[in-house]
Amino acid sequence: MTIRRVVVVDDHRMLGELLAESLSAEPDLRVVGYAPSADADIEGLLTRTRPDVVTVEIEDAGDAGTTLLARIASVTPRPRIVVLTASTELARMVAAARSGADAWLSKSAGSAELAATVRAVCDGHTVYPSAHLGAVLRVLAGGQAEAAADDPLAELTRQERRVLQGMVDGARGPDLAAALHVSTGTVRSHTRRLFLKLGVHSRLEAVSVARAAGVTPRRAHPGE
Repeated sequence: MTIRRVVVVDDHRMLGELLAESLSAEPDLRVVGYAPSADADIEGLLTRTRPDVVTVEIEDAGDAGTTLLARIASVTPRPRIVVLTASTELARMVAAARSGADAWLSKSAGSAELAATVRAVCDGHTVYPSAHLGAVLRVLAGGQAEAAADDPLAELTRQERRVLQGMVDGARGPDLAAALHVSTGTVRSHTRRLFLKLGVHSRLEAVSVARAAGVTPRRAHPGE
């Protein structure tokens, strides 16, 4: 059995200890260190303990949070990084991904989900909320970093954006087809392509990405 070494970074000592205890209860996980996020020598701790994964609790995933993630990611050998946060903002997820975070997990997640995420990132997987995974993966791939950070819808064509707007408006297939003056089959084709570009699998996920990117419902359907 492979033992994964974990360092816990959390500003709340008691919560950090509870997290460490939960992870240590797993037979294949071993917590080898703890540090608050403000630790000036966090790189030294990681160099000494050589963890496979660092869990990082971030309340404010702004500049301070991304700087911390970049510091952790700069350590050799590079540990995988799991962010624990209450934030669900796409822009912050993208910023975290650009700074080296491999996973973004809600602080309300249970111990089993956290342990599964630690194992997943150790196995080379990227774990982000499904509604935002497409934008994050484009950043990690390096090809669309700026576009994904500024506009996760950047790859959509004009017609795909109109279909997505219709979804946000609550319009269904036949209504969208009539508003755009195309067939329902064409709407389905646009829908499949925009799902692929956004990395989502349902209307609900697509609408979530659109709303996070600033798309708001309109009274009129697209084309009106």
